[in-house]
Amino acid sequence: MSGEDNKPSKSGESQQSWEEQNPEIEREVTIDEYQPKGTLTVTLIYFGIMVLMWIFMYFVEFAGNAPSIIE
Repeated sequence: MSGEDNKPSKSGESQQSWEEQNPEIEREVTIDEYQPKGTLTVTLIYFGIMVLMWIFMYFVEFAGNAPSIIE
């Protein structure tokens, strides 16, 4: 493979993307680009489960005639 394969053509367009031309260079994600939607989703699901457990335990422990495990 010659060194001229990755050079842009005369029209200024490259045949390969930047990532293909430089596979050893890792691109850093800045704080402005980082959007942790998956983490937020998991956190909200966990929070919802905790709220449901707290509501159920309130009825089991403190509300005498509400849903109960022990009769």
